[in-house]
Amino acid sequence: MTLPKGIMFDWSNPEPGLYVLHFSGNLSEQEQETFLSLLDRLSGLSAPYAALMTSEGNSPLSPDNKKRMNAWFKQNRGHMATWCLGHVRVQPGFTEDHYEGSNLAKALPFPLKAASTYEEGLALARTLLQQQNKEM
Repeated sequence: MTLPKGIMFDWSNPEPGLYVLHFSGNLSEQEQETFLSLLDRLSGLSAPYAALMTSEGNSPLSPDNKKRMNAWFKQNRGHMATWCLGHVRVQPGFTEDHYEGSNLAKALPFPLKAASTYEEGLALARTLLQQQNKEM
C-alpha cells in the first residue's frame, strides 16, 4: 500500500470495526494533528475495533506530539482494554509473533500482532474482529 506522492499519513475505515493507518515517512505538523485526531476519534468509539498500521520508513512525531500521544495512551488505557481488539503492524520481515514477550506488547491492554505484508496484516486484523463477533 503506497500513498500518493507528498502524503506521509493517511487512514481509512474500510469496513466496520477496522481502522487502517498508513505512515510513509516524516509527518508534517498537519499530518501529526490528523493522527492525533484519529486517536481522539478512536477513544470516542463504543464498539469493538482493530487497528492495522502499515509503515514505510520512519514516521516520527515531534517531541511535543510524542508526549501528547503517550498521554493519550495513558488516559485511554481503560477504553482501549474494553474496545480495542488488537493492533497489527505491517513491516517487511515481521512474523505474527514478532512482539511476543516484548515490553511494548506487555504495556498494551490489547493484543499486538505483526505481519510482513498488508494482506497478511489485513487477515490478522479481520481474525481479531471475527473472534469478537463469535463471543457476542
